[in-house]
Amino acid sequence: MRAFFLSLFLFLLPSQVMACGAEKHCEVPGGYYLAAVPEGWDGKTPLGLVVYFHGWNSSPEATFRNKAMINGVTSRNALFIAPFAERGYWRQIGEGRAEPGRDEADFISAVLEDVRRRWPVDEGRTLASGFSRGASTVWNVACYLGHEFRGYAPIAGGFWRSNPEVCPTGPVNLRHIHGLSDGVVAYDEIGIYNSMPITEGFDILSHLNGVSAESRPVESNDARLACERWDKSRSGRVLELCLHEGGHSIPGEWVGHGLDWLDTLPDAS
Repeated sequence: MRAFFLSLFLFLLPSQVMACGAEKHCEVPGGYYLAAVPEGWDGKTPLGLVVYFHGWNSSPEATFRNKAMINGVTSRNALFIAPFAERGYWRQIGEGRAEPGRDEADFISAVLEDVRRRWPVDEGRTLASGFSRGASTVWNVACYLGHEFRGYAPIAGGFWRSNPEVCPTGPVNLRHIHGLSDGVVAYDEIGIYNSMPITEGFDILSHLNGVSAESRPVESNDARLACERWDKSRSGRVLELCLHEGGHSIPGEWVGHGLDWLDTLPDAS
């Protein structure tokens, strides 16, 4: 009888009390993710969403030690979600491009379905971001699962091994940050690990978005970045490219800045 009442008590507890989070895995088919919720959230108001894909041989746990990154997102009233890459790296997505191992499209879709089941999400403020190999995943998701997020903010990584012939889910909003001295993922040539030039990725998205005009320089909230923006397109989607003189790096605040950029997009984009 005591066990019965204990089970009933646990069943009646609010879902947030038993929810996963920063220290407890959110289990989904194929893996898990960690989550951070804004401090003081009322449990009802829809939240922005940032899904961050970590770099090669990193992890959600290592990501969560970067307090500047986490706080930069949650302070902007958004969830911070860090999924787990099987064996330390993300595989490519797409017909003819997928690598052996876990089907990343299925896993990422499972993560997003679980997040939306657990928390109310403001669909106008959903962003995929990531670093290095994780940024490559952001490009892949933009190309093959582009309907899942309103915007994409990869940092220091693009397509690997080959560029896709077509991105089947259509135009996207994307802001890419890259260092001109990056010796791991080269900006405008094939990198040492067979990464594709970022310039070629932008050519693909420019064609997809129907860019019809030259870019224009725009101010960034970071003096280290020189940014240009393509916001005149047949699709109404926006592309932005921000370059810096440094190498293969990601200051934690840049992920939160991606939300600031997202908030500048036209309502229809």
